[in-house]
Amino acid sequence: MKSIRKVLTVIVITVIFYFLISNLTRNWQKIPFHELRFDPLSLIISFVFLFINFLLFVEGWRRIIHRLGDKICFRNAFWIMSSTQIAKYVPGGIWFALGRVYMGRIENLKEEIVALSVVVETGLTFLVGILLFLVSIILTQKQMLTHYLFVVPIFLVFLVVIYPPVLNSIMNHALKFFKKPKMTLNVSFLQVLQLSIYFVGLWLAQIIGFYYLINTIYPISGSVLFSLASAYSLSWMTGFVVIFAPGGLGVREGMMTLLLSPILPTPLAIAITFIARVWITIFEIIIFFIGLLVKKRINP
Repeated sequence: MKSIRKVLTVIVITVIFYFLISNLTRNWQKIPFHELRFDPLSLIISFVFLFINFLLFVEGWRRIIHRLGDKICFRNAFWIMSSTQIAKYVPGGIWFALGRVYMGRIENLKEEIVALSVVVETGLTFLVGILLFLVSIILTQKQMLTHYLFVVPIFLVFLVVIYPPVLNSIMNHALKFFKKPKMTLNVSFLQVLQLSIYFVGLWLAQIIGFYYLINTIYPISGSVLFSLASAYSLSWMTGFVVIFAPGGLGVREGMMTLLLSPILPTPLAIAITFIARVWITIFEIIIFFIGLLVKKRINP
């Protein structure tokens, strides 16, 4: 069964990349080469925002651990997060979580708390991502003042969803779908709301970083930032949900190309999706080596 799943995974990813690359080569002449450039400052800024995103990610997870009844310092949390991120490229979608549990055990964290923290972290990442996606969709509409009114009920629904009894129910339904044991989150509504702020921040940092990444090679107006936000958030979540694709490989690129096409010329949109994948991968490699330096300072 596992071998069949691996074969299907390879086939799906190969088919997606085949269509993307063939589309890129067929429409190569449609790329506006006269408008392309290389702006190193925008590239540097994009990595700065990725780093901000990672710092918020680390601190958000550290505070979840604290709210669940355990403690870990920021340096140790940084090392654990930086050393387990690469595991998401292993098919199955659980290895980064298992790696986190293993590394947490080394730092004397309780396994059940680390496991629950990953569930909470993933849940808040998705809920905030859905919130930003819906708000971005609304704010891309031309009748801006009218559509602002729809933002209010979206925020109210979000507040209802993160209410602990409701959040527990949603998490356990998701765990049941993935055939995982039930878990209970014993935190207050205010604590969940405070944790959500970190995830809003990390989403915004990554989206702004993506905006500057595009500006590195192709100038785009800040007016399309909401469209980029909706495209980036939905493609990221789609790639994460499809667990057969390691790190959302292929799936994320296909969805991002589809959503970026109304904003950018299609062949350029395809090229950007590949560049974005390299961008994230390079950053994760860099952050891993930074994590090694942090580890050496912890254990000289």
